[in-house]
Amino acid sequence: MIKFKDVTVADKALIQSFTLWGERQNCDLSFANLISWRFLYNTQFAVVNDYLVFRFYAGRHLAYMAPVARPKQRPDGTMRVEPCDECSAEVIRAMHDDAIAMGHPFLMLGVCNYMRDVIETHFPDVFDIKTERDYSDYIYERDKLVNLSGKKLQSKRNHINKFKSLYPDYEYRELTPELIPQCLELERQWRSAAVGDGGDGQEDDLSEELRSMTRAFNRWSELGLFGGSIFVGGRMVAFTYGCPINHNTFDVCVEKADVNYEGAFSIINQEFAKHIPEQYFYINREEDLGDEGLRKAKLSYRPDILLEKNSVMEKRPLADFEDQERILRETKDIWRTVFGDPEDFVELYFSKVYRSEYNVCCQLGGRVVAALQTLPYRMLYRGREINTAYMSGVSVLPEFRRQDIGNNLMKQAHFRLYHSDVVFASLIPAEPWLYEWYGKCGYARIIKCTPPPVDALAVDFDEFDRVQRSRNCVLLHDEAGFEVIREDIRLAGKDYVPQSGNIDGMLRVVNARKALRLYAETHADEHLSIRVDGDADIPMNNAYYIISGGKVRQTDEPDPSAVKMSINGLAEFIFKDENAEMNFMLN
Repeated sequence: MIKFKDVTVADKALIQSFTLWGERQNCDLSFANLISWRFLYNTQFAVVNDYLVFRFYAGRHLAYMAPVARPKQRPDGTMRVEPCDECSAEVIRAMHDDAIAMGHPFLMLGVCNYMRDVIETHFPDVFDIKTERDYSDYIYERDKLVNLSGKKLQSKRNHINKFKSLYPDYEYRELTPELIPQCLELERQWRSAAVGDGGDGQEDDLSEELRSMTRAFNRWSELGLFGGSIFVGGRMVAFTYGCPINHNTFDVCVEKADVNYEGAFSIINQEFAKHIPEQYFYINREEDLGDEGLRKAKLSYRPDILLEKNSVMEKRPLADFEDQERILRETKDIWRTVFGDPEDFVELYFSKVYRSEYNVCCQLGGRVVAALQTLPYRMLYRGREINTAYMSGVSVLPEFRRQDIGNNLMKQAHFRLYHSDVVFASLIPAEPWLYEWYGKCGYARIIKCTPPPVDALAVDFDEFDRVQRSRNCVLLHDEAGFEVIREDIRLAGKDYVPQSGNIDGMLRVVNARKALRLYAETHADEHLSIRVDGDADIPMNNAYYIISGGKVRQTDEPDPSAVKMSINGLAEFIFKDENAEMNFMLN
């Protein structure tokens, strides 16, 4: 497997040592985009054979960007990527194997047209390559956006002239950090108008855009952002910002304007193009994402390059995953090797508990070398039932340890659970030293595995259910799960020894917003601002949360008074007074 690491601001110099000196003009490679959208895509990077490789999630599917070659120094001292180095079949094979190891068919996005021939030559009849029109970048010569020459751009000149006649006192100002509060206020107004026009369906997309924007604002200097704004009568009516993609192409990440000021979008577009450093010959105004209005607007400026990007997907994507019988057999063998449980228990677990949809595995060389199961449980929390998962059978074959496989397995499982409406995950470490490792995965020692509340063989499920539901906060067994417990006890026979004391279990917050909503609903009198930070597995959780009046609001707007918490600390905060428990867990 490739050893990836999370993209952070500290990686700017390394990443741009690849991107700034190549010819690749994709807006995906803008460092500001990589950082500001990481909360959504969980972007990671690695350097493989002198190529920069990015791994991320497109929705719930693991995906990769086309590898970026390291530039070489030319005799004149300049840095450039040789055309023959633009695409490496060897690195693509490594990325493919990494995807299979992570349990996903290989998907590569943002592949430029000139790479298609290389891929089709080295991988005949392996991939479907499809042009994704909605993700094409609109690229313009800088001088065209400044001068707007020619008949085809007459309407743009008219818009600008109209704006200048209506607002002759307008002022262009460079966008600096002290103007950010006014940008956010203008964005709120724009967003309110956009939601009103487009209905509720746009709200989630616009919320994600706001998160991206505020993440960029919060890291303005570190990202090296450059922006501009338009003021009329001392009031901001438009702003924009961006950063370089490479040595000759500048990326415009965001552009907002008050539509009540006719021509405001046109004037900020032109003025910003005038003020972008002259070394940038091209301006990339990014994609239209299939929005017809946006497409019409971007085409109206007559792009000099419509940068087509392709998706590359295996033609037989299920070939390594459809053999569930093999995966079951190999996962079962790993369980035997790692845990050494009696064969009767192993057969019970894999016949009555295991399901392929619960299994998260790593395959190397066509063989399962690590696996875990995310078993669904309901949790009773102060009278409310919520979705949780119990992490079972976390195991890596001994010869494959110390290769980051276990961390990747947990990361993949957590990300999958987040998108499956799960709020919390819990587990019981098999050995004492694992408490520290699970702590690094985001788990807190905030739940107990208590002794059985009843004699499972002496009561029926209805009686057991009455007892378990008398608890304030507990993982709930359903009737089928209770019967598996009874069968396990029967199989143990005289060797069955009931648990006599508490065992420390661990719990992780999977969805911070839903977890805090649950907390707020049961603590209506509490008023608090929390900043969750450092969740590498589920970066969507990293945000500010305002708790007030029984509700919670998520935002990226900085709040100096916020209580900073790790994802472990958030679990400790939510469950500090709950005496959370579980029992009868199959470990």
